[in-house]
Amino acid sequence: MRLKILVGMLCTACLPAMAADHIVQVGLGNTLTFTPANLTIKAGDTVTFQGVAGFHNVASNPGAVTAFRCGPNGCDGVGGGNGDPGGGTWSQTVAFPTTGTIGYFCEVHEGQAMTGVIQVDPVPVTLQSFDID
Repeated sequence: MRLKILVGMLCTACLPAMAADHIVQVGLGNTLTFTPANLTIKAGDTVTFQGVAGFHNVASNPGAVTAFRCGPNGCDGVGGGNGDPGGGTWSQTVAFPTTGTIGYFCEVHEGQAMTGVIQVDPVPVTLQSFDID
């Protein structure tokens, strides 16, 4: 007798291996922008914020499902870093394990609309069918 089983597999433990890294440039061309400002990613992906010009940082909106505040000297709460704004070139990476919509902004230039949104979508479930003898 053969039993057919349909298994929905969400490989949570494998997410880091499947995760993608997305780049957001901060102040590209000496402008008050994030490039791209709006981004759609999958749960488990990372975003690397690259400060390329100007005096900036990047912080999530209050109450965000993934909270972060990053700048040239690191990210708040990560290895003793802090997310205060600063100049020069810098790069900080943030992981997004939870689905949701995360607004973010530069604390210095929020009033000049230096803002963005990261939409974190769920990882698609892979269905697999197999036979057990």
